[in-house]
Amino acid sequence: MIRRHLAGLLAVAVCTQMLASCTRREPPTSPEAGEAERRGQALVAVVQCFVDHNVLARSEAENHSWFENGKVQQTAALVDWASSHAETSFSGKTLQVWEDEATAGWPGWRCPL
Repeated sequence: MIRRHLAGLLAVAVCTQMLASCTRREPPTSPEAGEAERRGQALVAVVQCFVDHNVLARSEAENHSWFENGKVQQTAALVDWASSHAETSFSGKTLQVWEDEATAGWPGWRCPL
């Protein structure tokens, strides 16, 4: 009887631990996840730089869901926009080059315009 009770408690403890580990939110730990996060933050900073310095017209940015209240937002729509403009030249460099340089210097990258 005691063994059955202990086995039941052990089963409940194991299930509780498994559920807790499934719902726990932890920051990404893989190098790929860290690189993707840096790249996303750098892209936001680059596009915000373009808008702030009128390299990308504010009126153009306002036509997109990733631009809210004067700020570029890190969204899937921004990534889609960047993908379709990767080879577009902004102040003498393609968006892809800007994004690569900002990512390489992140988090210390600052708008050079």
